Amino acid sequence: MSRTSFSLFSLLLALIGARAQQNPVIRTETRVVLIETIVTDKKGEYVHDLTAKDFRVWQDGKEQAITSLSFEADRPGAGSGEPHFLVLFFDDTRMTALDQARVRLAASRFIDANAGPRRLMAVVSYSGSLRVAQNFTDNAGRLKDALNRAEGSSGFGGASPERPAASATPASADNFRARNMLESVGNVAKGLGALPGRKTLVLLTGGLGPSSARESELRGVVEAASRAGVVIYPVDVRPVPVQADPISAGPAPRQPNFRRGGAPQGPDDATPAAAVQDTGQFLAALANGTGGLFVRESGDLLAGLQRIGGEQTEYYVIGYTPPESKEGICHSLRVKINRGGATVRARSAYCATKPVDLIAGTAVAKNLERRAASAETGNLQASIQLPYFYISPGVARVHLAMEIPAGVLKFDKQKGNSRAELNLLGIATAADRDVVARFSDTLKLDFESPETTVHYEKEFKIAPGQYRFTLTFESGAAGFGKIEGPLSVDPWNAGDLALSGVAISRETHPAADVGLVSSLLGDRTPLIAGGVQFVPFGSNRFARSEPGFFYVEVYDPDPAELTLRARVLDHETGELKWDSGVMHPPSPPTKPRIPVGTRLPLSSLAAGTYRLEITASDSGKQVNRTAEFEVK
Repeated sequence: MSRTSFSLFSLLLALIGARAQQNPVIRTETRVVLIETIVTDKKGEYVHDLTAKDFRVWQDGKEQAITSLSFEADRPGAGSGEPHFLVLFFDDTRMTALDQARVRLAASRFIDANAGPRRLMAVVSYSGSLRVAQNFTDNAGRLKDALNRAEGSSGFGGASPERPAASATPASADNFRARNMLESVGNVAKGLGALPGRKTLVLLTGGLGPSSARESELRGVVEAASRAGVVIYPVDVRPVPVQADPISAGPAPRQPNFRRGGAPQGPDDATPAAAVQDTGQFLAALANGTGGLFVRESGDLLAGLQRIGGEQTEYYVIGYTPPESKEGICHSLRVKINRGGATVRARSAYCATKPVDLIAGTAVAKNLERRAASAETGNLQASIQLPYFYISPGVARVHLAMEIPAGVLKFDKQKGNSRAELNLLGIATAADRDVVARFSDTLKLDFESPETTVHYEKEFKIAPGQYRFTLTFESGAAGFGKIEGPLSVDPWNAGDLALSGVAISRETHPAADVGLVSSLLGDRTPLIAGGVQFVPFGSNRFARSEPGFFYVEVYDPDPAELTLRARVLDHETGELKWDSGVMHPPSPPTKPRIPVGTRLPLSSLAAGTYRLEITASDSGKQVNRTAEFEVK
């Protein structure tokens, strides 16, 4: 059976909405702020034993109540759960040819040590313009090949092995290049905003040169990173004697101040030029503003890079509910630890980002909202599945999968291709009719040959609870469709054994094929277990000749005692039709999350309806999940 996959570049979060009336006015906003925080002791060692009582958080100078705290090694995402995206950004305009070769050698070794499943990296370079040498991938070989492709001169001519060409150019031209490079860093950070999980940008540069305008550039990059949730790690790759060049002397630039009710502002309107002239201090302020770490080359560049790699699983995530704020407004953040001698690193601001809603306010949106609230059922047919997976004890991501028979859509012939447009609106409401999550999309379908099924995926976040989910969709003259049903997300308490929802699949791929292009264009987290990516299926109907799989995640097990068992029962009689036996999933590098995926025994089942029952057990608890499916 032929089908085509589509997903748009948007990731929407809406945890609190407006109360619905007979004709609801739907409002969405981000209602949880998550702050990635690293804590070290006097010796620079990471501190692992903190609780929520040890932290304090201020927004715009007002202390906030902490609602959640997790440590990366104690939550889904530690190395193999929520993906980690890391960009190696090479500023070739400020490196000598010798520096470029040395830096790329260290980067190659860093890739070998850190690339892997859920550790996706990309390579970009700036030499007067931005170039993506390798999109996100976990394939170390591709990344290292990209280092060679990205290597080159600054592009301005005259670069020698000892000193960049920029040193011989007028200060005005050098400042222009530095501003462009920093703008590119901000643009890359913005582009990472839609991706899930931890996002890190490693800026490898050979210095920026003096500039009286550097304060505004610092604010711009920090704001872009704050909006996108990106941590920046600047690395000064120059040898120590060059770093100590008198041209870099000067006091540290002042940290950008994010005042309530506006964009980030400087500490005052007349910042002395000397305050922004020192490259090292500027880069340190860039790291401090985003929660990263400034690394100086001190004779062992690889060791500095490995410190960055190690921090990807050495952070706490603090959650709090912010006061209501206008969209687009940035707010200052301050995190303090109640432990003597400890040092805290966290971003200095959060920005109330406007959710991406592709049809909000349009006639299409109003029409879909009206139909969602009405008793109309529509004439277009489709099917959906709504498995969920935990991000933290208080937040789950729902991974919607949808199958749409292409025959129900109206296609127009244009330049030999079949084209159509599909608009979608998804709404989750609580028992009191509050809208707790909302998303919209527009799909532009363009087929060279007839297709039988359109496959669609969308991921959205929601708090555990009992909801009703409504998906309305329309395709021009073809009409509209509506799917309604319950959405139940069980609570999960940290430390207790838990199971995710069950994703049914009929398509898998090697996990190594999950590259950066698909990640950047996608709006969902790939489901990966045992080196295999499982693509969730929007229907629960299978042919016996088709492949069939299921995917689940186990949280907070005792790895030494964990067992998993899957059984298939006749839906009507309860008769056992298949038993996987007791399985012992491999222990993950860290405790909290174990992904599991395996094949369904479709070929051995007669036509009928079945219940898949999955049981996870350890020394302290047993939990179950079920999913219905049909064999035809």
